[in-house]
Amino acid sequence: MCLCRKVHFLFFLYFTFILMGKTYKTSLPTIQINERNLLKDEGYLNIESIKKDSSMKGTRNFDSGYSEVTLEGDQNHISGNEIKPYNFDEQDEKKLVRKLDWRIMPLFCLFYFADFLDRANIGNATLAGLQTDLKMTSYELSTAISAFFITYIIFEVPSNIILKKTDAAKWLSFIMFIWGLATLLSAFVTNFTGLLVARLFLGAAESGYVPGILFLLSKVYTPKEYSFRVSILLTMATLSGLFSGPLMYAMSYFDGKHGLHDWQYLFIFEGVPTIFLALVSYIFLFDDLQNVKWLSHEQKMIQAVRMATHHKPDTKEDSAINIHTFKVALLDWKTWSFAFVFLLNSINVTSLTVFAPTLIDGFGFETLTSQLLTAPPCAVATIGVLFGGYLASRFNKRSPLLLIGSLIIATGYLCLLVLRDRWALYGTLFLIPSGMGMQAAAAIGWSAINYPDLTVRAVAVAFVLMIGNIGSVLAAYLFQSKDAPRYVFGLVFNLVTALVSALLSSLTGFLLYRENCRRDKHPNEKDQFRFFY
Repeated sequence: MCLCRKVHFLFFLYFTFILMGKTYKTSLPTIQINERNLLKDEGYLNIESIKKDSSMKGTRNFDSGYSEVTLEGDQNHISGNEIKPYNFDEQDEKKLVRKLDWRIMPLFCLFYFADFLDRANIGNATLAGLQTDLKMTSYELSTAISAFFITYIIFEVPSNIILKKTDAAKWLSFIMFIWGLATLLSAFVTNFTGLLVARLFLGAAESGYVPGILFLLSKVYTPKEYSFRVSILLTMATLSGLFSGPLMYAMSYFDGKHGLHDWQYLFIFEGVPTIFLALVSYIFLFDDLQNVKWLSHEQKMIQAVRMATHHKPDTKEDSAINIHTFKVALLDWKTWSFAFVFLLNSINVTSLTVFAPTLIDGFGFETLTSQLLTAPPCAVATIGVLFGGYLASRFNKRSPLLLIGSLIIATGYLCLLVLRDRWALYGTLFLIPSGMGMQAAAAIGWSAINYPDLTVRAVAVAFVLMIGNIGSVLAAYLFQSKDAPRYVFGLVFNLVTALVSALLSSLTGFLLYRENCRRDKHPNEKDQFRFFY
């Protein structure tokens, strides 16, 4: 009864905060810039006029492929020929990007950290005695782990549709609150059924967060800027792994206090801060940069111009998601190729992030030592993610990074199969994360920059992540206790997966490159969108 009252109180706090937030969180007018409202904080502009006016030295000349960037909602609608051009230099753009980074990236990194910390904690909890205390079989444990990914997969596309139709701040903050609550309540489950239900709710809630964040980032940053920012986000996933092992070790000192096990304290210490972060998210998260107060009028115009080159204007008429949107997204071969590349990548990533404590324990280390030894490989993965993101942004190529990363992962799993010394085996766990880091930003963000239509992009990105996360479900069943301590089946499966991933990502990159070459040669398609391979 006490627990139910606490849950009701948390819901009351959250929805009360949303209602109170309406008093200070305003919905600003949508943007149009013209001669008569130039001094107002409202404005998109005609890109065609900028393309024609390239006489100023040091001024950016844009070839957007679209005739006008504008948003609906202004009562004094001005036709395209009344909209004045806006010119800016490279320093103006750099200043804007720095401001975006300082206002956006710290928030997104914090939220991303909480996302992955809460989803992967079951691996540490299992090693701390979760399976024994709940009297679960090995199959039931695998089912509980995979349950997260089942609802995660089912709700990814619907969540992104809701995100596109509603306000990002409200929706993403709401689902963060739900997954924080699910994490907290996981501490009080008493059997397999309770854990299964908690994991199902956790997966449903978290399903929309990563695709939602990726979609918002793709609206804010150019493709060249995007990859490195995604890599920074992904370091939060590896840092969560770096943090979770020592945190579980610290929780061991609470074991038995107030009648709770150490793994229960782990869920409590991770769930409560996430609920608090949901409130922070609601205050600071945005839906459209044109409506924020921390960008000046000129900076909003610069943002409108520079992003118009990379996607169509998100007007009211074009933003509706319908059957045609799904047909365009799902009948595109790129969507399926990106999806299967990410599926193969997910198998490799989930196998290591969830089962690293189990693998290290199988090397012959003590349980508490195994918890601590999970941290150093995560530090290597963090460096690898940043390096891979830097290379993707520096050279604007993704498929070569996926190829190299997959081959490194394959080499690592081959070493786990042939080596016998426990420290040599542990050293291999530094090789696999480096390969995962090399390809991380490319794998998760490749689809988000290859669809010029924002509505199609919203569906395609969610679908790619939905299919890709099936790999995480498969990975949950690869390391069964009956295969301990060597886990040969899981290692061989991951080795083959990495090799197939190398082949498929190379083929996808080649096909995108060939399509760009075809468009370059065709006179009627020179102004068409160019793919990022």
